[in-house]
Amino acid sequence: MKAPGTLIRRPRQPVGERPFLVIWEATRACPLACLHCRAEAVPDRHPDELDGPAARRLMDQIASFGKPAPLFVITGGDPFQRPDLDALVAHGTAAGLRVAVSPSGTPTLDRARLARLRDAGAVAVSLSLDGSTAERHDTFRGVPGVFDLT
Repeated sequence: MKAPGTLIRRPRQPVGERPFLVIWEATRACPLACLHCRAEAVPDRHPDELDGPAARRLMDQIASFGKPAPLFVITGGDPFQRPDLDALVAHGTAAGLRVAVSPSGTPTLDRARLARLRDAGAVAVSLSLDGSTAERHDTFRGVPGVFDLT
């Protein structure tokens, strides 16, 4: 057992100088209606969300924090609603970021999309289960059948 006041995990970088984690809600678009949604999801992409060039500039700014680079998580809404998601992952990876993606469990989540994310350089994909049964999860997510998709 660790003594009181000792660190369980030592940070790999000076967290007082730069973030170790950046989470970007890349779009509000999502076909789900989750009770907890911070992005206030809507069915369609908003015209004011960052376009491709602005998104790449954001990633470049985050990469300029230096090494080790923060983990850059692309989420939403559902980031699979962005047609440029694979290109954004590839850009972030080339810029030196460790890029992860947190999509929603929808029909857009399939092996081919996951393979494209891997090939673009994504280091992780995270999915959420919001209940131990399909009924609980689907009720929380607001759409029947998404437990099985997830």
